[in-house]
Amino acid sequence: MAEEKNADRSSIEIKTLLRKLHPDRGSNHRDRVRALTKFRNYVLGGGGNSKKPEFYDDDIPLLLLGSAAPPQYIDPDDETLVGLYGLLQACGTPASDDSHGLKRSARPAMELTKQLLFDWKDETASKEPTGPKNVIANSFLSLPVKYYAHMQLHVHIRGEDTRAAAQEEACQTLVLLLEHHLAEDGEKPSPCMVDDVLHNPKAQQVFELWLPRHTTAAQRDKIKQNSTAREGEISVQQRQDALLKDDYFDDAGGGGGGGAADLDDVDHHEAEDESESSAAVDADDAIAVMRKRRKETAKEMKSMARDGAHQNHATAVRWEDSQLAREQAARAAMAGKTGKHETVRDSQEAAKEEFERQDERSKNLARDPLGIIQTPDFNLRDVDKSQAELFEQALLEIQEELQKAEAAGDEAQVAKIAQQKESLESLIDRMGGIEAMENAANLKYSVLPTSPLFDPRLFLTLVHRGADYNKLVGSLDRLSSKTENQVEQLQNLVRENFPLFVRCAEGYEEFRRTSQNIVGMGVNERVGKLEAVAETATFQARKSFKPLLDNTEEVRKVQSAMAVLNRISPILQTPALMRQHLENRRYSQALKTFRRVLVVDDTCRIELLNRVKAQAEDCVRQARHDLERRLAKDNVPEDDLLDGVRDLGELLELDVANKARKSGDHDEEGIFDIGGTVIKVRDHPPALACLLLQAAHFSQKVKVIVRTVMESSQRIFSGESMSKVQMADADTGAAEDLGFGTGQSPGKSSNNQQWKYDVLDARVLSTIEAVRLARIWLPRLVRVGEAAREDEKRKAARLGVKLKRSKNPTNEFLTPFEVFLTNVAPTMMSLLEHVAFCSLGSTTRSGGKEVTMTFGKNANDKLRAILRSPLPPAQSNKVGKEIADLVEIISQNSGGANSLRPESSTSMFQLSPLDECKTFAESAVITIEKRRCIYAFDVCARGGTNRASGSGKFDADALLNCLRNLSEQLSRPDQCDTEVEKGCELVVRRCCEGLASYVRDRGDNARLAAVSECADMISVKIKEVISAVAKLTNNHQAVEEIILEDVVGLESAMFEEYLENIRQTVSGSVRIGWLDQDAAPSKDESSQTFPSYLCASLLAIVRCRAQVEECLGDRVRHVEGVTYQNLSMTTVAEGVVEGICKEVTKRKLNLKVRQADTLANELEFLRNTLKRFLGKDTLGKLEATLHMVSSKAGRGRDYQGGPDGLAALEELERLGRVYVLCLGD
Repeated sequence: MAEEKNADRSSIEIKTLLRKLHPDRGSNHRDRVRALTKFRNYVLGGGGNSKKPEFYDDDIPLLLLGSAAPPQYIDPDDETLVGLYGLLQACGTPASDDSHGLKRSARPAMELTKQLLFDWKDETASKEPTGPKNVIANSFLSLPVKYYAHMQLHVHIRGEDTRAAAQEEACQTLVLLLEHHLAEDGEKPSPCMVDDVLHNPKAQQVFELWLPRHTTAAQRDKIKQNSTAREGEISVQQRQDALLKDDYFDDAGGGGGGGAADLDDVDHHEAEDESESSAAVDADDAIAVMRKRRKETAKEMKSMARDGAHQNHATAVRWEDSQLAREQAARAAMAGKTGKHETVRDSQEAAKEEFERQDERSKNLARDPLGIIQTPDFNLRDVDKSQAELFEQALLEIQEELQKAEAAGDEAQVAKIAQQKESLESLIDRMGGIEAMENAANLKYSVLPTSPLFDPRLFLTLVHRGADYNKLVGSLDRLSSKTENQVEQLQNLVRENFPLFVRCAEGYEEFRRTSQNIVGMGVNERVGKLEAVAETATFQARKSFKPLLDNTEEVRKVQSAMAVLNRISPILQTPALMRQHLENRRYSQALKTFRRVLVVDDTCRIELLNRVKAQAEDCVRQARHDLERRLAKDNVPEDDLLDGVRDLGELLELDVANKARKSGDHDEEGIFDIGGTVIKVRDHPPALACLLLQAAHFSQKVKVIVRTVMESSQRIFSGESMSKVQMADADTGAAEDLGFGTGQSPGKSSNNQQWKYDVLDARVLSTIEAVRLARIWLPRLVRVGEAAREDEKRKAARLGVKLKRSKNPTNEFLTPFEVFLTNVAPTMMSLLEHVAFCSLGSTTRSGGKEVTMTFGKNANDKLRAILRSPLPPAQSNKVGKEIADLVEIISQNSGGANSLRPESSTSMFQLSPLDECKTFAESAVITIEKRRCIYAFDVCARGGTNRASGSGKFDADALLNCLRNLSEQLSRPDQCDTEVEKGCELVVRRCCEGLASYVRDRGDNARLAAVSECADMISVKIKEVISAVAKLTNNHQAVEEIILEDVVGLESAMFEEYLENIRQTVSGSVRIGWLDQDAAPSKDESSQTFPSYLCASLLAIVRCRAQVEECLGDRVRHVEGVTYQNLSMTTVAEGVVEGICKEVTKRKLNLKVRQADTLANELEFLRNTLKRFLGKDTLGKLEATLHMVSSKAGRGRDYQGGPDGLAALEELERLGRVYVLCLGD
């Protein structure tokens, strides 16, 4: 049940798709593409459909062919299925603009067809890797070959319509078809070949080229086998048809009466069969109807054969009785029947045969009728279409041959070639000129033998101009033999039908005699009257047309003049065409047009041609003037500039004489003044003159940049705001030099400091503008210099000698390399000095080179101080990137500038003209990056100091971020290693100083916090810092030692101070107050309370442990390899023990026995409690004090006093259990 619902859904989707595919049913391209995409998603699961679709058997032919599917697959009651396009028709839907292309939706349709055939797989998939994968593919391969014509595969495969053609998908589909085509039953293979599907030769050629690159050897072998099998089937079918035809005519025309009897027997049997089966024929039975039609056709053919048999032995005296007439009638009947084909396959086969005949006829027309040229790509029609180009090519070849003959000194060959040239020019004049031949509508003659305009002379000139006499004679002999064969065929025709010809001649003679008898003498009378009328008309015509006849000579003269004008019209149109080209700046076309008038030499006596030549020369002079002015402009694109150099060079080669120079007209003389530099363009080659002009523009723009920043700084200092200055510069451009005076002072803005920041911004903007100028102009100058160098090489090669440098001061042989050395490199150095001054300032430092001031030397002292000062960090970073880009620009163009060096320079170690500029710019970049390092570390040091002194934090993360930023920003870190090392040392030292300042006025907790920060820095963060330093410098080990020394020193000082403070604090808690009394506390009193000095001492130890644990935890001290907690506990415990021992020793003489006994128990408790925190010396001192007290109490050694001492010790442990637990692990 679910499968039926799925199949019904598929049927609905197919019909929905087909209703959208027809372009004449209101669907546009977008609707068709959307419908195709929706159906693809349904079948292939792209639209959320997780189940494989099921199809009815009738729906798949409907999907592929639409309404063109066989009738058994279409419901006759469903009117909605009429006029539908299937997928195959959608793949080949022709475009509506009659361009022989396809609609744009043909590509998605072909892609969907390919996906349905290859990408979807069901249970009917073939076991072969390349076989059909689903039921749609099986149905597609089972279609007759005629249906594949709907897809227009030849249009897709040719790929000419890139918008609608799907070449790859069409080729893959054709490969599948050629491999696995099936019969209509879908089971037996039915091989086909490429000619069955592709009838277009170009498409076949494209497919043959595509096949080896995209298919396997097995696939190609399979296609070849199928093609061979198909050719065998065709040959067998042709032989069978020939045998049937021979048998038929033998039966119809041979053997006397036996043939007629056989035919009568056949007719008798057929009549019986027809009478028996007439009752069973049903009008709806298509097979019976077709059988009936075949029988009727056979009956007609047999009747024609019977008629021929009866008349076989009779002599034909009438046309309709002749064998030739019967053959023509048979062919006419067959032709009439071929126009009405019963099936679509018959129509396609007839169309194919007609196409092949037309194609063969077209090939025959395109071949050489003389048979001399046998190349497959020769096409006589292409020769007929390109007559003008072939004439121009012939003229050029003859001109080259003439030049070679003149160079060789062969006068006979020169005369021969000159005659050929004269003959060719006369033929061109007869054709109306090359300009007229460029238009196909103006062609007077043709090279096609079948054309009524065929001209043998034109044919031999364009097609066989290079053929020798023997080849032409052989070709004429072959043509003669063909003609003789045709004559022989005509003779045979007359022999075979001689009685008919005789009968026709007799009939004609009989008709003539009969006509004479009927007309008689009336005809002669009428002829006489007509002659009289003709004489009268002649007299009247002579009288009426006498003025016209008198002017005939004048008319002939006018016609002759018109013919001459038509012949020389291309020359007469030259000035007008040149002016049009010059107006549109097509200088190369103007020069090409000018070459037409070069045929008019100085000895020409025709005033009209001389005037035309003079006008054309004026246009050439105007073109030269325009090109020179174009080369002198600074806003012309590089490509146009180089094109102008080339055109001007070609123009100078024409050697057109200049007119007389007018006084004061410098532009006409090619003299230009750019920024005070006067350049005479006509004294140099075009490329070199262009280089001089562009170098002058570059120098002028550099001066403008310097003058602009000078004026902006003065205006800002005078009180104008930065925005106002920028608006003024944009409106008026660069003004003249205002002149910085020493007596000027700041205007209304002197009350605040904003003008200083505006001046610094003006310096930054000037630096950016200078870099932008170099980015544009330096590659431009290098390209022009390379063009000049190439021109120099060509000139040297043409002259046959190398250009040598002239010693005279006129710079006759000035080279592009010298121009770069004298003009471009100094200007570039001035620009770099200006950039360095704007970005670095002019403040000298120890050991540094002072930067030259490019402007503001005479400015006010305050303004000059701002101009000379370094830029702040933000502006310095901004200009640093620009200067780094400037260095990269110079590096990229340095090689091009060095390539301009003449070949006469033998040194291999000479620097490029831009190497000095590159070195200077490198030093500026290094200075900027060093300042960047200094600024960055200074900011980091101030921030670290503030954070350390304010919150007690060692900000190593700030230093780490600073180093990482520098590693990303610095382009030359190897040159800044000293600044990096000193900067790291500075930041760490300032942070240490800040921590020391933070601890100075605070207690032990602050010291422990500082020690904790230092410990973190030593154990963890210093490794990250040194790792970042290693990316910037190779001396990271020394940096690590210095940083570690500073941090460890601060850590040691802070921790020692803390321990010293603890010792001092503990020293006051160990005083044994009851020793100053005469009697010791009674046994009951001592058993109820814990000694106060022990309580205070142990409490101090516990407090110290808590402080250290809170701040430092389990951290290990770097110097000693022991935890901070262990060191602090050892220090405080030893301080307590030493203090108690000191107090006991001080009062040992006044101790009573009772006091000594109590004190011995307390010291024993103290030793047991603090034993693991005490060192050997302290522990020995405690044992000595305990021995002394025990001796005083009379115990002897330790517990020799009996069990009373043990009981007292247990009591102390009970009372001090809290402290014992706090001091435990």
